[in-house]
Amino acid sequence: MATIRRLIGLVGVGLVLVLVAGCGGSSADKAGGTGGQKPRILTMADAGGDPGEFDGFAKEVARLSGGTIRIQVRSRWRAGQVKYETELINDVKAGKADLGWAGSRAWDSVGVMSLRALHAPLLIDSYVFQERVVRSPLVGEMLRGLEPTGLVGLGVLPGPMRKPLGISKPLVAPADYAGLTIGVQQSLVADKTMRVLGAKPVWFPAMGKIDRFDGIEQQTGSIAGNRYDTIGKHVTANVNLWPRPLVIFTGKKVLDSLSPDQRNALRQAVANVVSAHTALQRRDEQEAAGNLCRRGLTFKTASRDDLAALRRAVHPVYDDLDRDPSTREAIAAIERLKRDSPTPPDTLPRCLSGGQVITGNATPIDGVYEMTTNKSAAAPEFFAENWGTWIFVFDGGRFAITQENKDACTWGYGKFRVKGREMAWTFTDGGGIAPNNAVNKPGEAFVFGWSRYRDALTVTPVEGAISPENFRAEPWHRISATPSSRYFSKRCPPPGNALPR
Repeated sequence: MATIRRLIGLVGVGLVLVLVAGCGGSSADKAGGTGGQKPRILTMADAGGDPGEFDGFAKEVARLSGGTIRIQVRSRWRAGQVKYETELINDVKAGKADLGWAGSRAWDSVGVMSLRALHAPLLIDSYVFQERVVRSPLVGEMLRGLEPTGLVGLGVLPGPMRKPLGISKPLVAPADYAGLTIGVQQSLVADKTMRVLGAKPVWFPAMGKIDRFDGIEQQTGSIAGNRYDTIGKHVTANVNLWPRPLVIFTGKKVLDSLSPDQRNALRQAVANVVSAHTALQRRDEQEAAGNLCRRGLTFKTASRDDLAALRRAVHPVYDDLDRDPSTREAIAAIERLKRDSPTPPDTLPRCLSGGQVITGNATPIDGVYEMTTNKSAAAPEFFAENWGTWIFVFDGGRFAITQENKDACTWGYGKFRVKGREMAWTFTDGGGIAPNNAVNKPGEAFVFGWSRYRDALTVTPVEGAISPENFRAEPWHRISATPSSRYFSKRCPPPGNALPR
C-alpha cells in the first residue's frame, strides 16, 4: 500500500491511464470488428440472483473489446452456502470461472487485508461518497493486495448500503444491540462490529432464513426481495452500517491469455459503468423502500446523539483495523476525502401516507386481456418469468395476471386505479413456478400509460415512474369485456381471493 503522499500523486497517473485506455481502443475496433473470429467467452461467477446487475459491464466489455470478448454471467453461484463469497473467490482462483465479483467484506477471509477500509463501520455512509472513493487512486492500490493470491482486481463497483433491520425490537442506539443475536453475511468486520456492540453475530447465506435472529444487517433491496419484512418490522432509515462494494476480479492466467487491448477493455469497462452502477443501486434502494412502506414496515430514525454514540461504540473495531499499517493509511485517506468534501449520510425516503385504492367501482379498462411475447421481450435478463402468454384481468380496482411458457408459470394480483390515461398497480402478492424467483413481490408499484382502440389496448411507460417493459412489450387484446378468472393459466392460477368475482 502506498503512503498517503504517494496516493495523492497517483491522481494524475490514474487520469493518464484512463485516457490511454479510453482513446486507444482495441485493434478489433480499428479493424472494424472481430475479423470473422469467434469472440472469447468469459464466464463471470455471480453470487447474486440478478444477472441484469452486470448487464452494463458486459455490454461495455463487448464494446471496448470490439466484440472480441463476451461476458457470460452465471448467477446464484454457491447459492445457499454461508461462505458463498469466499468459495466463489476460490473457484475463480481454481479456474472454475474466468472472473467474478465478491464484496470487499469477504477478502480478509482469504488473507487479503487491503480492502477492509471500504467497509469500516459508519465510514462510507452515502452513495455519492462511495462513488468518490471508488473513483479515487486509493482503490487501485487496494486491489494490488490481490496479487499474492494469483488473482487480479479489475476494479470496484459501488454496492448497496447495509442497514439494521430489527426483528425483536428496533436497532437505533448502541444499547439496542446488547444481548441480541444478529445475522451478518461474510464479513469479519461486521462480526467484530456486532461483538463490540454487545451482540452475538451469526453468519447466514444470501437469501437465507432469518427467523432465528433478533436482527440482521442487510440492504433494503434484499429485505424487500426476500420478504424479510414478514419477520423484521423495523429498519433504521438513516444508519448506513457500511456499503457492500463489489470487487470485480479475474485469475492472472486468464488475464495473461488476453491481448493488451482486451485487458484494458476489462479494466476500463469497470471504470466506465461506476456512475451507472451507483444510479442502479440508489434506484433499487428507493424502489424497495417504497415497496416496504406499502407493506407496513416501520422506518426508524436515529437521532444525532444516537449516531454519535454508535460511532464512539465502534472505536474498538477501528483499533483492530489500525493494527495493519496499510488499512490504517487507507482509512485515514478516506477520512481526509470525507473532510475535504463532506456529504450527508443517505437516508431512506419517508413513507407517504394515503394512496389506498378503493375497490368496487368500474374502470375504463375492466375486462380480460391477452398478450403473447417471445424471449426477446425479457431482455436484458431473459428470465423465463418475463415472457410467454399473459392474461390480465381488471375488475373494479382489483387485478390479477398469469404468465406462462414451457419453463415458468407465474401469477400476481393486487389493486389498481385509473386516472385519465394512466393506471397505477400495487401488487398484493405473486408466486408460481419461477426458476429465477422473478415473481412480483408484495408492495411493488408500477405506473403505465394506456390507450385503447377497439379491442387493442396499448400500454406505455410513464416518465419518472416504474413501468416494466415485459408488461408492455406488445398490445393487449381484449378477449372479454366481463372480468372472469376462467381465462387464467390452469397450471398456475392466482389464489381464489385475488379478484372480487
